[in-house]
Amino acid sequence: MEYRLSKTSFNKETILKVVYLWQEDFNINIIEDEFNWIIDVKSKQADKDFCFDDFNREVQEQQLRETLNNQFGSLRDSIYSQAFQHFQG
Repeated sequence: MEYRLSKTSFNKETILKVVYLWQEDFNINIIEDEFNWIIDVKSKQADKDFCFDDFNREVQEQQLRETLNNQFGSLRDSIYSQAFQHFQG
């Protein structure tokens, strides 16, 4: 079965992270066209059904983490560094 995710909404690295989490139950290949990542899914087990809604939810969550890390990662690192500087030798 094939599913599409927009390239403008998701980057490939984000999708790969989620694919890694699902690889035990499914063979998932990522191909692309001009505007979309095309997710081709085949179940490894007959009793496992792929739920695109769950997969998509995980991709969205991972993309949000990536976006927030890119936006605020250096601020977070500065706060940690400042907070724990007296513990560093």
